[in-house]
Amino acid sequence: MEKRYIIIDENRIEYYLTKKKMKNVNIRINRDSNIYLSCPLKMKIEDAENFLIQKYNWILKQQKKLREYSSQKEEENVQDNGKVYFLGNIYFLNIIPSKKNSMIIEEKTIKLYIKEKYINNVNYINKQYDMCLKEISYKIFEELVIKYQKEMEKYVKRFPQIEIKKLKTRWGSCTPQKNKITFNLSLIKTPIECIEYVVVHELAHFKYQNHSKNFYNFVEIFISNWKDRRKLLNNKYSILV
Repeated sequence: MEKRYIIIDENRIEYYLTKKKMKNVNIRINRDSNIYLSCPLKMKIEDAENFLIQKYNWILKQQKKLREYSSQKEEENVQDNGKVYFLGNIYFLNIIPSKKNSMIIEEKTIKLYIKEKYINNVNYINKQYDMCLKEISYKIFEELVIKYQKEMEKYVKRFPQIEIKKLKTRWGSCTPQKNKITFNLSLIKTPIECIEYVVVHELAHFKYQNHSKNFYNFVEIFISNWKDRRKLLNNKYSILV
């Protein structure tokens, strides 16, 4: 990945360029409004930048949306009585001293039990919260992967390895060669219908390793309203990534 810039309308526009095996040019804007431009290996940088220029107004609109969502959203706060997200709902987090670490999710409250000697250690609490969230996430993601893998068994012949990580720019990724799907830990903070969409999206890559029309037609077989779910995920919850 190479950091570059281009001048558009007398404005210096910085972006990150990646060349890889792909057919088309792709532009992605992350939560910090950074621009990521991906293009085929043999494409000239000038041609890729021309595509960037053509999409300049779209980029400005996306960056404006991100700023608006950022200002409207109540930030997560992993501290006692702080607000956190889980399956699309806001919960109050209670941090309770205990003999061992654990977490319980109730109707409107998430109780995080922390060993007494670490009760004032912010880094430890954040790390433990992520670990507990990851454990709960795995069970939910696994259940959905089992469900849809059976429906796609013709194309996803072996149950894939599931990995959960903190990702900066995407909700999930698929590596068919390694029979592995990776989910963003923050995905568990979004509604279940959004999680279902990402699960189906990543499993579909075992059949189509691209984002062609055929790929999305295949996704639509399993989730007819995938466009609505993707819009909800990338608009309302994009700031969680």
